Amino acid sequence: MGLFRHPHLVRGIVHTSEGAFLIERGVAELPDDVGAALGWTPLDDEADALMSTQAAERKRAASESLITSP
Repeated sequence: MGLFRHPHLVRGIVHTSEGAFLIERGVAELPDDVGAALGWTPLDDEADALMSTQAAERKRAASESLITSP
């Protein structure tokens, strides 16, 4: 089992012939052969996943502050 980044979904469930996989913050945990067959980008380890989700959260927070600015 490995962590893979979905190409465009951020949250949801993807149904494949190998089963259904939950996507949270663009990352899903699924068997390596399934992730490779789907063409998803593998994450090296959980530290990379944490760093990428933190960067996404900072980006979202910055965009929200732009929207709420007077």
